[in-house]
Amino acid sequence: MSNLMNEIAKDRILDDVLEMNTGSILRELDGGIMTTGLCDSFDERVALTDRDFVVDKLVEKRFLELPDCPW
Repeated sequence: MSNLMNEIAKDRILDDVLEMNTGSILRELDGGIMTTGLCDSFDERVALTDRDFVVDKLVEKRFLELPDCPW
């Protein structure tokens, strides 16, 4: 894909991801499992998560999984 097409695709993915709550983003990044990580509970993990960081991670993950992605 061209750079312009890449940016359009990432913007669309970002719009979808921003509509999700942080817990849903973490679940998708973890493969559907609600792991606690180093926290005592999943809810604590959600509360302590840097939302911007996980949003960026999920956008990149979804972008790389696109069928037309050249990577």
